[in-house]
Amino acid sequence: MPRAPRSLLKGALVALSAVWEIYAIRGVSEAGVGFLEVALAVPTACLLAVAWACAWSAPGSPGRMQFPRVLLGVSFPVLAGALLLIYLSSQSPLKPLFRLRFAASQAALTRVAQELERGAPRVEPVQAGLFRARYVAVMPPDEVRLLTIDCGVIDQCGLAYRPRSRPTGSRYLHIQGPWYLVYEPF
Repeated sequence: MPRAPRSLLKGALVALSAVWEIYAIRGVSEAGVGFLEVALAVPTACLLAVAWACAWSAPGSPGRMQFPRVLLGVSFPVLAGALLLIYLSSQSPLKPLFRLRFAASQAALTRVAQELERGAPRVEPVQAGLFRARYVAVMPPDEVRLLTIDCGVIDQCGLAYRPRSRPTGSRYLHIQGPWYLVYEPF
């Protein structure tokens, strides 16, 4: 194969891998992990791993792989495994990427929840920090729910703002302060 098309194919492989990694990182930093995200991300990671193996073993490839390419090639199967593990184990507020995203968004989330609590008009979807709530529910007397993603097959996950009372039940997991992860079955 001529050098220019081979370089173009390898460039496309790098771009596809980077897009996949951004998708996977966004997925594992959400309030929950949905079936569709896992169903798309894990097989795609396997296909990309095969494509990288073919690119590295192709005739004319340098004998020594460059470190950035090796790092990129190894990182997406690791992220796919992490995504699958998170999906199979639980929807947990302990996920490090979720914690970072929540910390960066907490002030905006609180502002939006307080505005909704005071009766601000609900327009869906609602952007609050780095989270996009597909559905919003103000549940008197003491809860504002921002449902951000499908989790499982048909259920939804999101954030619940409860400033005056602690919720009971297994559908809530405490994050910090008045914030909880909420799992809402269909």
